Amino acid sequence: MYLTEHQIDRMAEWAAQNYEISCSWDSAADEARQFSIDEWGIKPRKSAVLLAVTRAKVIWMGAGFAARFAIGNG
Repeated sequence: MYLTEHQIDRMAEWAAQNYEISCSWDSAADEARQFSIDEWGIKPRKSAVLLAVTRAKVIWMGAGFAARFAIGNG
């Protein structure tokens, strides 16, 4: 079974939150995979996990840009 775009986005959000705590993209990928299994009972393909992590990196970069902008160093 394939994941929807929305499900991959949810995995990405979860991975970004995990990265904030663990500072490890490998750990974030493992957590995104487990999130899919726990939430929807779907073991995601490696490509879906990698896509979620890539999107999580974009989320993380966006948060960094927003923080720098907010403090005036943008």
